[in-house]
Amino acid sequence: MTGLAGSQALAQNSAGNPFRDRFQSFRQTFRVEPDPEEAKRILRNLVRGREPVPGLVDFTAPDIAENGNVVPITFRVNCSMTGDDRPEVVHVLAMGNPFPEVATYHFTEQSGRAEIAMRCRMRQTADLVIVAEMVDGSLGLARSRVNVTLGACS
Repeated sequence: MTGLAGSQALAQNSAGNPFRDRFQSFRQTFRVEPDPEEAKRILRNLVRGREPVPGLVDFTAPDIAENGNVVPITFRVNCSMTGDDRPEVVHVLAMGNPFPEVATYHFTEQSGRAEIAMRCRMRQTADLVIVAEMVDGSLGLARSRVNVTLGACS
């Protein structure tokens, strides 16, 4: 058999369906485990030895998240948003995720205010960390422990 008939006969082989098996292998999601040391290294690289300014970042997160797929968080950087008194970039990290960098926000003077409400995914109970890098080189840091009942990112 040749052509389409041969392909169909091959697909009906008793050893399995090679076309379907190959397709299914591309659809698999390979599990990546969180690496706590890598998460700490990422945070160290963002902080770079700077001392965080107390009270610079207000951060709200739930104590318990029933579903790790939609964890609501809100943060605000307390600044005037003029000149050097504004965040250049704000990082959101979930320290228990396989890939801890959840989001990065860039702000300009035209942003109005440095306040974000978002939902993020969390794999397991862990700290959520907000790192605000200000234009003048100072740093704001806020941290909240979130207990995740049903994890995401698997």
